[in-house]
Amino acid sequence: MTTPRLIALTERALASASETLRRFEYVARAARPFSVMFELRDRELPAAERLAFGRELRALARAERQWFSVNDRCDLAALLAADGLHLGEASVTAADARRIVGTSVFVSRACHDPERTLEPGVDAWVLSPIFAERKGNAALGLEALLRLRERCRAAVTSGERASRAYALGGVTPAAAKTCLDSGVDGVAAIGAVLTGDGAQALLEALGIAR
Repeated sequence: MTTPRLIALTERALASASETLRRFEYVARAARPFSVMFELRDRELPAAERLAFGRELRALARAERQWFSVNDRCDLAALLAADGLHLGEASVTAADARRIVGTSVFVSRACHDPERTLEPGVDAWVLSPIFAERKGNAALGLEALLRLRERCRAAVTSGERASRAYALGGVTPAAAKTCLDSGVDGVAAIGAVLTGDGAQALLEALGIAR
C-alpha cells in the first residue's frame, strides 16, 4: 500500500461524531488520494457505538480514496476490513495481530522511547510526544524522532522489514514541515485536524494538498 503521510486520529473529547466526519471529509477531499489514514480511536465508546462509527469512517475513507485504521482492537480491525491497525506500546505483538487482521494490513505501534527495540513486522512507529507535552509526558523533541528514523533505516540495510517513523504530539503545520524537511516519513495528528482551521495548512506543509 502507499504509505500515508498524515494519520488523523479521532478524539471524542475534541469533536463529536458528526463534527469528526465533517472535518475528516474535508481533509479526505483536500488531500491527494491515499495520502491520509483515518484512525478510529475513541476507546471509551461502547463496542456497538464504536463499530457503527467505524463503519462510517471506513465508508468515508473508501469513497474519498484514503486509508482507514483501527486503534488497538484486532477484532474490530478484522470486522471492519481496516487497511491499518495501530497497536499500543504494550499491546499484542505484530505477529499475533497479523494472525487476526492479515499480512497485508499496515501495522503501526505507539512508542515513547526512540531507543526501544524495533519489533519485526511493524510498518510504522508513532513516537510521542514530540513537539508538546502530552498526557503528562514532556516533549521528546525532533532529535529523538530523527534518531528513531535513523534506526528504522539501519534496520532495513540489515535485512529487516522496512518501518517508518511518525511524530505525534503538538503537530502544527510548521512542525509538520520541519518533520518533512528532516526526512521523517509523516505525522499523526488529533487537534490539528479536529479543532481550529489549520487542516489545509497542515496538508500543504506535508506536501499532500491537491
